Amino acid sequence: MTIVRAAVLFTCIAGITSGGTTALSAELMQGRCRMDYCAWFSIESRDIVGSNANGALFKVVSKEWTSHHPNGSYDKRSPRTGGAVSTGFYFCSKTKPSAIWQSDGGQWKVAVLNLASPSGAEENAVIEYFAVCHGVQSGHDMSDSFDALAERFGYGPVQNADLQDITRPEDILKD
Repeated sequence: MTIVRAAVLFTCIAGITSGGTTALSAELMQGRCRMDYCAWFSIESRDIVGSNANGALFKVVSKEWTSHHPNGSYDKRSPRTGGAVSTGFYFCSKTKPSAIWQSDGGQWKVAVLNLASPSGAEENAVIEYFAVCHGVQSGHDMSDSFDALAERFGYGPVQNADLQDITRPEDILKD
């Protein structure tokens, strides 16, 4: 490994762990609450796959649950159901923050995330992105809004792109 590449890798790893409350592996975190249901997840493992000058790619194994909250009573505790294990990837990048997953048809998909103001559909991915890339819980009932977190961690405006198909997750490092 060259000294430059080692420095880039160290910078990426140091950058993802700086600031905020640390989100530990297997810590239960709340995702988006909507239409009487809340999403929950825990990061079971996160391993660096590779990096380039634009960021670091992490393979993430997580567990996912939902809880039912009749009449939008999200402040009341409710049993969680599920616990399915899923594997995805996050590209921790100031220029192209992305979620990567495998579709039902087996094709890998990439979504560039709008970290400052995610659409409803991408909100859970942004919450998990901040947990994976910066070690912080964001979203529901957090003191920092998405735009405040994006600013705190130095993200500028991101151009959302259409979903892209890639052959394998590591292809994002070719850009």
